[in-house]
Amino acid sequence: MHLENRKLNLAAICLWSLFLAPVACTGTSSKTASDPVNQGVGESAGVIRRSFILPFGGNAAVWNDANGLPEAFAQLEKGDYEGGEKTARAQLAKTPADPQAMLALSASLLMSRNIELADYYATRLANLQSVEQSSAKNIHGIARMLFGVGTGRNEYLDEAASIFRESLSASGNQVAAALNLGELELMRGRAGDSIAAFEQAAQRCGECRPAIHGRGMAALRARQFDLAKDSFKMLVKRDDKDDEAQYQLAVAEYYGFQEVDVASRRLKDLATGSKDSRVRPMAESLLRKLRAPEEKK
Repeated sequence: MHLENRKLNLAAICLWSLFLAPVACTGTSSKTASDPVNQGVGESAGVIRRSFILPFGGNAAVWNDANGLPEAFAQLEKGDYEGGEKTARAQLAKTPADPQAMLALSASLLMSRNIELADYYATRLANLQSVEQSSAKNIHGIARMLFGVGTGRNEYLDEAASIFRESLSASGNQVAAALNLGELELMRGRAGDSIAAFEQAAQRCGECRPAIHGRGMAALRARQFDLAKDSFKMLVKRDDKDDEAQYQLAVAEYYGFQEVDVASRRLKDLATGSKDSRVRPMAESLLRKLRAPEEKK
């Protein structure tokens, strides 16, 4: 069964962080690099770190395969990367060319910040698979991207973009690579290209949250406030308790349309009632900014 044909699991998530948040800006060492993503409009009010997407797990663009190596993938979803690595290695000891085990191993190593070894196994698997079987390509692209972030070398980022685009061209079912390409282009300050990548992801995943949220963030960076507002309004309409989308909608309302009263009410609700420890202080900060002109009168 091809990995691209796994059923999309649109599970509820918060910032794609079920098990990917620590990876967003990790280099080849265990140190976390400065996060260059999502700087721009609204940065004075604070932004939330983004993450990259593996082709399975608890994220919005994922494939859960009942066949293959379910134990290792279940361990990955729980954040047990060491357990996933052990399970995958045990399977590879029995069957050295098992693609599911090799995929699980490369993902486990990536999550454990062993980027070079993860890239080695992902590249090895990619050489065994057709391009259409693009799950390994996606991990290979993430590894190249993280090398680029960690070392500051743009050639790694260019290589990652090429890998993601190759994956997208080869398979009409690939979603994760489109999401990662959107994040990569946003990180590189190419907001227009980022919007296009997230639009492509949205078309493939039925307008899933990561695609729409990513499009909104890229639109903010591009100062396309109509698109940003429409994107976050779509998410809020689906779930009015999506505090991150509520916050970014307030950012679009204020920075794009000077809808101070509307944005203030939204931010006040978040500042007093949000259970998201990341959103609440940002809402409080932006709310103070909006109230400052009135307090000076």
